[in-house]
Amino acid sequence: MNAVSRFDAARQKREQTRFRQYAFIGVYVAGGLIGLALLFQLFFRYQYLTADGVTWRIDRLTQQTCRVSIGQAQCMASSPSATVSTSTSTSTSTSLSTSLKVAAPSKHAKPH
Repeated sequence: MNAVSRFDAARQKREQTRFRQYAFIGVYVAGGLIGLALLFQLFFRYQYLTADGVTWRIDRLTQQTCRVSIGQAQCMASSPSATVSTSTSTSTSTSLSTSLKVAAPSKHAKPH
């Protein structure tokens, strides 16, 4: 084996090692994205609200509203004529307003 072919073999081996490293990184990134999607689906996709003793499930992706009772979700068909509106507010904001009143100079005051 001459010197040129030895260098080529070493370069090819480095390229294969680098390709494997990139492949492993790609697999880890893809697995992480799949894991995040699964976590979102399991824990963050639905929002549950209780109003007037009724529990409602709201899909955060499609905004579909379903009435939940004992393990069953009765979803409403989306149509322009049927509208379900549930509003809850948990705001605890406070507002502070300050005004400054400037007294107009009196007519009897002497200029300096």
